Amino acid sequence: MTKKKIYRKQLDGQYKALEEHLEKIQRERQKPLEQQNQGLITYWEKTVNNCRQQILKLQRRLNS
Repeated sequence: MTKKKIYRKQLDGQYKALEEHLEKIQRERQKPLEQQNQGLITYWEKTVNNCRQQILKLQRRLNS
């Protein structure tokens, strides 16, 4: 398997993870304020940030 193919596969996985975490955040924020778990939202926001950084990194690798 070529490096670019591996990077594309990883990129697809990162996009999927990003989408899942954004949905989780949205579902949690739709709950009434007293039922929201702010710790989970914070954790997922950090994970979303990491996914976005990985996506940028993989895109740079694909373009080089």
